Amino acid sequence: MSIMPVVELSTELEKPTPFFFGYQIEEMLISKLANCQFDKLFFLTEESVFKLYGEKLFEKLKLNFPNISLKLLLAGEQNKYFKNLEELCENLIEQNVSKKSILLAFGGGGVGNLVGLTAGLLFRGIRFIEIPTTFTGQTDSTLSNKQAVNGKTGKNHFGLYHAPLYIFADTQYLITEPKAARRSGIVEGIKNGFISDKDFFTYLHNYLSYDDPKNVINTYDLALKIIKSKLKIIRDDPSEKNYGIILEYGHTFGHGIEWLLQGKMIHGDAVSFGMRIAAELSFEIGLLKREEVELHYDIIENKLGHKEKLPNEITTERLIDAMIKDNKKTGRELRFVLLEKIGKCYNPEGDYLVTVNINTVKKVLDKFLLNNKY
Repeated sequence: MSIMPVVELSTELEKPTPFFFGYQIEEMLISKLANCQFDKLFFLTEESVFKLYGEKLFEKLKLNFPNISLKLLLAGEQNKYFKNLEELCENLIEQNVSKKSILLAFGGGGVGNLVGLTAGLLFRGIRFIEIPTTFTGQTDSTLSNKQAVNGKTGKNHFGLYHAPLYIFADTQYLITEPKAARRSGIVEGIKNGFISDKDFFTYLHNYLSYDDPKNVINTYDLALKIIKSKLKIIRDDPSEKNYGIILEYGHTFGHGIEWLLQGKMIHGDAVSFGMRIAAELSFEIGLLKREEVELHYDIIENKLGHKEKLPNEITTERLIDAMIKDNKKTGRELRFVLLEKIGKCYNPEGDYLVTVNINTVKKVLDKFLLNNKY
């Protein structure tokens, strides 16, 4: 479709990956695979998305590449544990996977993470291709090369960096995505505006009230703009070891909430709470103005429609304990990405992480949880 052209981008990382973005681009995937040399293809997906889109794609691939096999995985965060990682690795070995094989990850972030980590571990690294089917996957998680599973005390404690051979983001898969999942992905785009681009934040603030996934042109445009907003940040820090840490705005609080709720809240929803808490913390230590904090509530609650509250099991003490165990911590101190103003992060310590006294964090959390729980 000429009005929605295929766009070829790069992940801009130290090990960049060609990123193909468009609407109904499955033939391009087939074409790229035809130019790859491999002994076997392994199509790894989850049941719900397989029924919607994966089965048709699998049959297309099978017509062109008879040496393809299918395996259904668990969906979401329940996928991301050592037990499932070990089972998948051993299953692929039993099916004679080799260094010449290619794994295809078709699904959401849970599938992408598990398959990516499996590919990174097999024979010290084999090829895999990501085909994200969620808004979060297409606009955020596939752009990082981060592959991980969860541990007993927190998210993404065990993993590595392993770049996919290709990424194919086909927006046809987004049309039927559940509202909550789509909203979760858009949260990460809002975050990109908060941390680095005030004009992009303003665009989202004005646009989100009219978001409609069935409008394929608008979905294409919104997703592409969010992808470019993240790539702009990654381009300035391909290693994501300095400036790129700003992408974790709201995530220390958000990961703690997500972990404590054990799958009862999806990632973007948890991060939306995390950003609001981070904004309150930024205000408490004299950075953001009150009206800038209120913009967080307005765009998340009124424009995006996320007006849910946190359950009573989220307490200040439990959340602080979860954050201390967070995978990005650099010591026992609590350190956060905070905003100096909309579009700019605070950087007093040179690494875009701000050390905050634990009593100040407790004060902010006590007040926030009092007003944002069932």
